[in-house]
Amino acid sequence: MLQKIRDNASGPLAYVVVAVIAVVFGVWGIGSYFTPSSDPVVASVGGTEITRYQLQQSYNQRYQRLRQAMGDSFDADMFPPEQLRRTVLQGLINEAVLTQYADEAGYRVTDARLLAALRSNEQFQVDGQFSPERYRSLLSQAGIPAGRYEARLREDLKSQQLRRDVTTSAFASPAEVDQAYRLVNQERRVRYLAYDAQRYIDDVDVSDAELESYYEDHADQFQRPERVKLSYVSLSRSNAAAGDAAPDEAALRELYEQNKAQFGEPERRRGVQVRVPIEGDGDAARDRIQQLASAAQDADLEAAAGSVDGAEYSRIDGAAPGDLPDAVAETLFELDTGETSSPVRGEQAWYLLRLSDVTQASTPSFDDPEVQSQLKAIASAQREVTAYSDKSDRMETLAYEAPNDLQTLADELNLEIQDTGWITREGGDGIGQYDAIRKAAFSDSVLQDELNSTPIQLGSDRRVVLRVESHQTAERRPLDEVRDTVRERVARQKAEDRARESAREAMTALEAGESLQSLTGEDGPTLESPGFIRRSDREVDPRVREAAFSLPSPENDTRRLDVTATADGRVALVVVDGVRAGDDSDSATPREQFAEQQRQYVARQEYGALNAYLRNQADVEINENRID
Repeated sequence: MLQKIRDNASGPLAYVVVAVIAVVFGVWGIGSYFTPSSDPVVASVGGTEITRYQLQQSYNQRYQRLRQAMGDSFDADMFPPEQLRRTVLQGLINEAVLTQYADEAGYRVTDARLLAALRSNEQFQVDGQFSPERYRSLLSQAGIPAGRYEARLREDLKSQQLRRDVTTSAFASPAEVDQAYRLVNQERRVRYLAYDAQRYIDDVDVSDAELESYYEDHADQFQRPERVKLSYVSLSRSNAAAGDAAPDEAALRELYEQNKAQFGEPERRRGVQVRVPIEGDGDAARDRIQQLASAAQDADLEAAAGSVDGAEYSRIDGAAPGDLPDAVAETLFELDTGETSSPVRGEQAWYLLRLSDVTQASTPSFDDPEVQSQLKAIASAQREVTAYSDKSDRMETLAYEAPNDLQTLADELNLEIQDTGWITREGGDGIGQYDAIRKAAFSDSVLQDELNSTPIQLGSDRRVVLRVESHQTAERRPLDEVRDTVRERVARQKAEDRARESAREAMTALEAGESLQSLTGEDGPTLESPGFIRRSDREVDPRVREAAFSLPSPENDTRRLDVTATADGRVALVVVDGVRAGDDSDSATPREQFAEQQRQYVARQEYGALNAYLRNQADVEINENRID
């Protein structure tokens, strides 16, 4: 890339661009742009390969997003790993198809655009500014090489350009908008009988045969994912120097002499100053400060300053050399007590100084308790940094020389061998939360060849070497282990079936002329009457609302009926017996805003159609045996 710029550009701008990119490579590392070629290919789209690593990374990200979005209601059984993995793979294939089309259409992402995207990512910022250190640290924790991340980001930006061009060209005609607007704002009068399935639970019996049948029919819901238990050693700054002897008095004294200035107080001077700001060439300010100097040698400097136009009087209260502009400090620290200086020129003003008092510099002795505490803290920090650096290098060597056990490494580095609980490819506790750890644990060399991992960097000051102690392949959990869960599900299903049967009996009665009120009772369903509702009405159960607007429009005083399950687990007999057109004035969405929403809807449809067409034309090969 750098050579291409050199070959095709000239002049100062080209050198600036080359310099910027060189800095980027220097900060992020040229080596990180090269990735291993041994990663198994899960699918190929034309000339683009989707590797198992890419699939696993995308799967982990999707899984974590689902977990965060659902919070406490998250249930891993809702997302069988095999099914979710295949969904993620289809998404990666679609991305590859669109990226290839974007390449053929001439879309390009410049290095400047890529760099701008990185800098604008808040995850890589510290105090609002892009931090290369944080960038490297986060990618390291995630186990993602910078080159691979940047290549993926470049492809994403290219796809975004294509999406933007397709979607911004979409439009919806006024007639389409008007028709959709009336339909969306339509109101329907709704009532429904709600049957609580819990009422039927006590009347439900679940046989062993039903348990076994449900267990067999829903085998994918009772899978235990592949998992491992690990042993590992962890090297960090905090434990690298453990067991090392504390520094002796001679070492502390040497450290004291090297850092004596930071333990004491510098000489401080008090006095007053008059400042005359420089304007233009500074001649006027110089003349005024000289006028003041002539009049103020034995006079009150504050009073004298009051007679000079533009002069600013202030006190100097215990200033050390570094507290003042260089020229001012140099002059002040040459004065004797009571002496007034000659005019002093600074960068932005002329000064006149008078010294009133001096506090001599003081340095506490080596034996001072506070000094001793600081010396030991400094020595400890230095010892940790040195030990961590030395042991990190040794860890690299030992991981290669003694790959069959951790004991050699632990003994030589004075580290403790630790153990984890079960860790899957998707997550785990402790170090299992790191993608880099899971990737290493399930790598062929660690899992199949039973070798130690290479050192894994976690953050800026922690490294881990691990090995697998126990491995369980993916398997179905035994029925005895999940019997209570299966029984609960079967009982719930049978109770819902009973509730649905009661609702259908009520539907037959309504069709025969019975009233809704006559079907309620102490042990029967409850009657809910939300009245006229819109599709956007959030106060009505969403499934009831969906059923109400899925029914044909009632005509000639007829009523439309349907049975559905509610969002809270009940069964509802939904009755729609009135329809009226929505009034624009009552709409929560102004027509102009609605028109834009329709345009966006059309844009999504067109983009989806393009995706489907390209996918149909693409040469896609999937290696089924490498998906899981």
